[in-house]
Amino acid sequence: MSESAEVLSLAALAEWQAALSSYAETLAEGLAGIELELRRLSDWLEEQATYWKRMVRQREEEVTRARAELSQRQFPGWDGRVPDCTVQRKNLQRALARLEHAQTQVERVRRWQTRLPKIIDEIYRGAAHRLQRMLESTIPAALEDLHARRAALEAYTALEPAATSARASSGIPAKTEQDQGTGSTQAAAPSPTPAPVLPFPPENGEGP
Repeated sequence: MSESAEVLSLAALAEWQAALSSYAETLAEGLAGIELELRRLSDWLEEQATYWKRMVRQREEEVTRARAELSQRQFPGWDGRVPDCTVQRKNLQRALARLEHAQTQVERVRRWQTRLPKIIDEIYRGAAHRLQRMLESTIPAALEDLHARRAALEAYTALEPAATSARASSGIPAKTEQDQGTGSTQAAAPSPTPAPVLPFPPENGEGP
């Protein structure tokens, strides 16, 4: 088994952790922004309802005044002739149209005040709740796991220089490939070279 592991993913883990943290912040800001816009929309509908109800009351008064003016204009003059009432009739028609428009707006706002919460619940709330759970549990767990992995790798990489320095200070040489392959710590001494065999007997009976 190898004594060390090649650590190449420490920087990648740091980048992934930073990216995940940034994504969580962006997601949280997005959800908060959507909630704010939904509240603004609800408040705006409430303001519109109040406004158009007030417009209905004002335009009812306009219709009342226009009718009164037309009624007064229709009385015959001292010569028994009825004056021209074209202007008064147009004023009344305009007042009635304005009143009808205000009443229509009141009804439209009322319908949207009823429909909007249903649309939000059907389309948005379910997805928003899932994203919120991810923000509260899934992403924090993933960040914690990445942090633990980074800490373990950083601790491991810190051990390698310390081990090398300790071997150097103690004078213990590092294992060679031959040592790691055979398991021996010392090479065997070479055998002595044998004496050559002569093809004829030595002179004077002397040995070699």
